[in-house]
Amino acid sequence: MSNIDRILEGALDIHVHFGPDPKVERRAGAVEIALQARDMGMQGVVLKSHEYPTHPVAATTGELVTDFTILGGIALDAEVGGLNPAAVEATANMGGRIVWMPTHSAKADRESKGLDGGISLLDGSGALVSEVNSILQIIKSHDMVLATGHISIAESMALVAEARNMGIQRTVVTHGTTMSFMTGMTLEDMKTLAGMGAFIEHCLHVVMPTTYRMDPKDLAKTISAIGPEKCILSSDFGQDFHPMPAEGMRMGIATMLRSGMEEVEVGLLVKDNPSRLMGT
Repeated sequence: MSNIDRILEGALDIHVHFGPDPKVERRAGAVEIALQARDMGMQGVVLKSHEYPTHPVAATTGELVTDFTILGGIALDAEVGGLNPAAVEATANMGGRIVWMPTHSAKADRESKGLDGGISLLDGSGALVSEVNSILQIIKSHDMVLATGHISIAESMALVAEARNMGIQRTVVTHGTTMSFMTGMTLEDMKTLAGMGAFIEHCLHVVMPTTYRMDPKDLAKTISAIGPEKCILSSDFGQDFHPMPAEGMRMGIATMLRSGMEEVEVGLLVKDNPSRLMGT
């Protein structure tokens, strides 16, 4: 077994897209993705959709792909009613593990694409809207994972600070390095959020030629500057123009090693830290 495959063994990818999808072509369905990841030695995957709750898909897939961890959750986009505490409660009661704040419906995401409208977590005075506080209470009571989604830097700071104040134990900044291109999130912003107790997720999607083309060496430097113990490496794959998620994760591990990271550091990024976050 190569060093790369040894690091991949037991990895947990917290950001995997799958079909069917109402808006874009996906590489494969959840069962095919899970089977490949299990056969390559991974511990598990977290299924993500921008449009619908994924725990039911994860639970059903888990009945078919045994001895493998498959987790789901909910992204609070327009299709589920936006900042909808009832939808979060339903996901929690079914066993869903993660709540992403708005992604494609976020005001910051839409602004980055030159679009109007969208969901903001803050009111006119800069305080979190009441629905967010209700959602955070549900997340805390069910020990779920809070993910920032595609919100602005100001929203991320307010959200993570409030989560810390409430004693929420599992918080992750969704693809921080991708947000650098979308909202201008800086290394210092990521350090501040990590200092509040959040993991900073970095997705391999950011280095791909058809997306943001970030130099992998710059990604490795960013992770090292924040501290590998505070970061997670995931794929954000599932697009029809990218590798299958498990193969993409293997490529990502190899790329980080070639970019100067130590094996123990990459192991933290793909195994220890995501497992701590998700409670697996």
